[in-house]
Parts: sequence; structure tokens; C-alpha cells
Amino acid sequence: MAEPARLEPVEERNYVAEMRRVIDAETARGPYSSPIAAQSIVRKLRAVDPGLLYGWLDQQAEHFVWQAINDRDRSTRSVTRQRARRTAFAEAAESFQVGNGQALTSFLVMPFVIEDGSRKRLADMTADDLLFVAAGYEQTKREAAMHEMFLKALAKKVGDGTVADHFTEQQLAAMWASFTK
Repeated sequence: MAEPARLEPVEERNYVAEMRRVIDAETARGPYSSPIAAQSIVRKLRAVDPGLLYGWLDQQAEHFVWQAINDRDRSTRSVTRQRARRTAFAEAAESFQVGNGQALTSFLVMPFVIEDGSRKRLADMTADDLLFVAAGYEQTKREAAMHEMFLKALAKKVGDGTVADHFTEQQLAAMWASFTK
């Protein structure tokens, strides 16, 4: 595969800082939809500052590829879990027992991040790997439960108003701290 021609930015710019300002400006007003805001930003930059868009994408390329790998792995796990209703799993396991080696393949190839930060297929995981991944899900569950309690407590006080009608930043920080102790 031939390497594509590389376009070099004409001048040195702090693309990350500039893009952050563009994103902040686009999302500063009221509620927003991330996909719509992204579409608007890209459309504007293609028209008025394609160099910023290119430079920012180029500087962030490794991050975007890393994120794409993470997204793919999350999607693989999600799809596998959705397909794996109890009856489907039981059928696949039974099929596996009678010689269909592919029946459980979708489970066995699910990737997980293990303790050293690498990704390992479920098929290759040890008990220590499994316990490490399970502990991560346990931590996520605890954090989600704290967020749930915090938001329900706010909702109780807010009623028909908004959070800003009833709380200052300092009050919210103190309230959050009481949930995380």
C-alpha cells in the first residue's frame, strides 16, 4: 500500500487550543446535541479555516485511531452481550458440545483491557485477568450508583426549577463530596 502524500501545515499553530476555543464557543449556549455541534463545526471550518481542521485532525490522529479501536471493542462486547440471551447462549453451548467449534466464537473473541493495559480476548484470559476486569465493572457500578443518588437528591430539591436556581457551585461541590466519602 503506497503511503499517501502528506500535507504539512503552513505555519505552526496550537491546533488543539484553537479547536478547543471553537468547540467551547459552539457549545456555550444552552442545551446542544454533540453530533449537530460537530457537524456545524466541521462545516464552518471546511469553509473558513480548513487548515485548522486538518492540523487538529493530524495532531490528534493517534488518539482518534486509539478511540476507534476502543469503540470497536466496546461494540464487539455490546453486540455479543445482546445476542447472548440465556436461550441463545444455551443453544450455542449445546451446539459447541456436539462439535460445532464456532458456536461460541463470538464470546471467545470479546476483547477486554487487562491489568497491564493491553487487550486480551476472553478466550485467552486467566482467572487474574477476569477478576481484574470484573473489578473494573464493580468500580463503574459504584460510581454510577453515586451519580444516581446525587442526581436524585438534586431532583428532589429542584422540583420545577433548575439546579442553578437552588445551588451554587460550592454547594454542589460540597454535596458531591458528601456522596463520595
